[in-house]
Amino acid sequence: MDRQGSEQFEIGRASPRHQGAALWLATGGRSRHVNRGRVTALLAAEKEGKISLDGLLSATNNNRVVAATWCLNQPGKIATIWGPGLISGIPDTLADELVTRSVKFAQQSGSHLVQSLVGAENPAAGEHLTRMGFRAITLLDQLHAFLDDLNVPPPTDRLSFIPCEDFRRSSFEKLVANTYDGSLDCPEVDGLRQISDVLAGYYATSSQNTAHWYTIKQGGDTVGVTILAHHTANHQLELIYFGLLPTFRRQGLGREILCFVIQQAKRLGCQSILTGVDQRNTPAMVLYHQFGFGLSDSKELYLKPLASLNVAVA
Repeated sequence: MDRQGSEQFEIGRASPRHQGAALWLATGGRSRHVNRGRVTALLAAEKEGKISLDGLLSATNNNRVVAATWCLNQPGKIATIWGPGLISGIPDTLADELVTRSVKFAQQSGSHLVQSLVGAENPAAGEHLTRMGFRAITLLDQLHAFLDDLNVPPPTDRLSFIPCEDFRRSSFEKLVANTYDGSLDCPEVDGLRQISDVLAGYYATSSQNTAHWYTIKQGGDTVGVTILAHHTANHQLELIYFGLLPTFRRQGLGREILCFVIQQAKRLGCQSILTGVDQRNTPAMVLYHQFGFGLSDSKELYLKPLASLNVAVA
């Protein structure tokens, strides 16, 4: 580990005995009751090989964790940073150092984009991230609906939903890319990653199962795509993404798609549906609320594109 300044902070990968405290600070660290279960779940997931804590950094003083960040590299060449989280009285320069090292970790691991979702549990993190070159993009709302609370008619036969046979096909990649054209959901992200990387991220979120990915047709026309994930452990269906080609928007098709999604959730025996939406996407927000979706969480999205590292080959 490296020693920093007169107070001799030690910065480096969190040791096993410090992982719990580091996670607690990085993921919020304001309420023991709220955060304790989250930290316990993350430590258990790491032991089961579901997540990696290789990017969990801590700063210690006299063997006490005083600041932390956690960088998790994910499929699709994207990394997520939690934190920095600091105890009271710790200088901002220490937070800057932790963020710098987290970004370097992401870059060395091959990520092309770093994101951070900052919520009310750690509002100061946004200031630290901005100072280190991150850009605040928008507020992302997580919306949730319980099936028992929804009284929605089944979809009409206006649309057909064709299962995706291979998400790596160029035709499917092109379709998804074209649905991003003019999208109101985080348009700043467009072009920061290859579409193949974006789909790889969706694939990971879907537990590497495309059984609920669909191409949408209206008559003989392909009009869009919807990507769902069935989380069996939570009895939940996640609407990861749905998009329409520009010429087929504002025709009421979004309502038809949501009717289909809800029908699928019922067919699978799910208890609830989860989705996320950019607060600036007013048409989508209105549609979800009309169907009975409610707000479960809201976080501000920060982004930092990464330049590829040039590695010399001997």
